[in-house]
Amino acid sequence: MSGAKRITVDEGAWREAQTAARKLRQVRSDMPKLVEAVKKEQRAELDRTFNQVEGRQRRVEQVLTGLSDEAKRAELRTAKRLREQSDRLRGQIGSAVERLRAEQDERIRTAIERERAEQRAEIQELGRELDGMRADRDRAAVAARNALADARLMRDAIRAELPHERFAPGRLDRLERRIATAEANLAAGLAAESLSLLQETYLDLAELRADLVLLDQEWQAARLAALDALTVVAERVRFSADLPAPDERGEPIDGLSFDVDHWSGGGLAELRAEVEERRGRIGEGTGLTTEELREIVRRDAPDLERRLEETLSRATAALLASQARVNVAEQVVDAVEHATGFSWAENAYAGDDQRAAFYSKLRHLNDNEIVIEVAHEVEDGGPGTLAVRILSYDRDTASEEELTERAREIATSLRDRGLPVGEPTADAPRADPALTDFDSLRAEGTEISARAEDGRSRPGERR
Repeated sequence: MSGAKRITVDEGAWREAQTAARKLRQVRSDMPKLVEAVKKEQRAELDRTFNQVEGRQRRVEQVLTGLSDEAKRAELRTAKRLREQSDRLRGQIGSAVERLRAEQDERIRTAIERERAEQRAEIQELGRELDGMRADRDRAAVAARNALADARLMRDAIRAELPHERFAPGRLDRLERRIATAEANLAAGLAAESLSLLQETYLDLAELRADLVLLDQEWQAARLAALDALTVVAERVRFSADLPAPDERGEPIDGLSFDVDHWSGGGLAELRAEVEERRGRIGEGTGLTTEELREIVRRDAPDLERRLEETLSRATAALLASQARVNVAEQVVDAVEHATGFSWAENAYAGDDQRAAFYSKLRHLNDNEIVIEVAHEVEDGGPGTLAVRILSYDRDTASEEELTERAREIATSLRDRGLPVGEPTADAPRADPALTDFDSLRAEGTEISARAEDGRSRPGERR
């Protein structure tokens, strides 16, 4: 007669291993190699980004040297302040990215508001200087032509060099329509009437230029902070590919590591691909807004780091679960040998996968066999209750009472060895005969194993 008996290992014994798994899930963020890798990539991207920004500002300033004297003086002062703001921002990002993550919103916004207030004051002063020319029509005509030339020059510089459609869509087009109206008035001899419109248009263009430069700086700072946050996650994922293998207390074993992606069921590779995809989305040509980039720092990067910790915990728990299955199987085999006349014959993993259920076979001189299956039930995506099934394949007339008594003796022997197990219960009237074929079990274990599970493990073999 054959049959299956189930013995559950006390949860407390497995809970210690689960606690040990959590001890290794944290990836140290202060590892020198990780920190240096992040800094190196950060410096390269910082230099590339601000070299582009500064090159664009120089080209705009070169174009604006063709402005009239009054406008040129105002724009030179504006350019100087914008360069200083860019230099300050570059220094802040370069020296304190971590602190800037939390503080950049308020700091940059304050700087922009201050710059805008200074710009408005300058624009109003320039407007007062031009107001005095309106009484003299000849001077007004000259001033109107100069204002038109200045407006065209500023318009062309903005259109060619500044991201006006990203930060102020349609605003330049509206100002260009006003230039066209003023041009028509000048052509009709209405120079004095055009002067006011041209003055106002030029001042609005000058303000638009300053706004765009500052908004671009703000956006670049947010983009660099988002890229830095994702780079930190990417480097932590990379450094987590192989971690020190833990002992049963969660302490690292010298000279022994384990493949986190394998033990997490591909979870680490999946996370790595997602991080790289997100990093690719925030390149220079990204369409993400400043606020969306800030959300990456505030929400997305921390969420990815949390998922990395969960992946590491899951992989470590799977590794410890596998070793627990092997250890328990060895104790059960010892108990069976002690309680019966059976002797150990061979071991196998379902599907030849150390992450799956572990099997040991014992054989009697009369060719009766016992297969020990040790498996974890899957709970919350990871290994849960550890259960042992004693599968009896008796070719004689062993009764159900004899099989039950055998299971009780094995359970008692396990308790004597310090393994806290419950009373055996009937699991099935007949054990699956396919589980005696260990070659097939290794080849097709996930299909024929009654309790295949997706934990993770290290190899173990009874000798």
